[in-house]
Amino acid sequence: HREVVLDNGMKAVLVERRGLPVVATALFYRVGSRDERTGESGVAHFLEHMMFKGTERYAKGEIDLITSKLGGSNNAFTDHDATGYHFALASDRWETALEIEASRMRDCLLDPAEFTAEKQVVIEELSMGLDDPWNMLWQSTEALAYDVHPYHRPIIGYREDLERLSVDGMRAFYRRHYGPNRAFLAVVGDIDLKAAEKRVRALFGGLTP
Repeated sequence: HREVVLDNGMKAVLVERRGLPVVATALFYRVGSRDERTGESGVAHFLEHMMFKGTERYAKGEIDLITSKLGGSNNAFTDHDATGYHFALASDRWETALEIEASRMRDCLLDPAEFTAEKQVVIEELSMGLDDPWNMLWQSTEALAYDVHPYHRPIIGYREDLERLSVDGMRAFYRRHYGPNRAFLAVVGDIDLKAAEKRVRALFGGLTP
């Protein structure tokens, strides 16, 4: 394997595994629900949704469309401590995942109309969670266990905070927490280490912290 550290603070680990013609990439940001300020609970998870809603290079829906056309898969998750975005693609086209991640690291549009529409999706997701007794038990247990710790708040946030959240508030959170100095990339699969490092440096090396 090869460990890479860019001048802007971004770190990557590249692992060559030639068994199958497939490459998995995972980009992690050191930001999760614990980094939310009072009154902005749920913004980390909501922003994860918005990262698929358009960048300066990719229009709304295009990230998923491209992934599908290439025969791959992608998804994302938000946790207390991190937010992750991952792709699985054939080894003759895996670099598309890096191109997408480089675009949305700093150039996510956060369009106001898309923000308003997606807010209703997130609130509906929250409501569905409240209908699940096991989910409610888990949230109540965390709230008791972490009484004075940021883990006290549910990752999806509180409804009143989500309803009040503005697109400007989300942009501020995005600028504060997304960038190469907050990112860790893992690439595993049918890759050439030297070529993969060169591509990582070309796509991410010029991004400012």
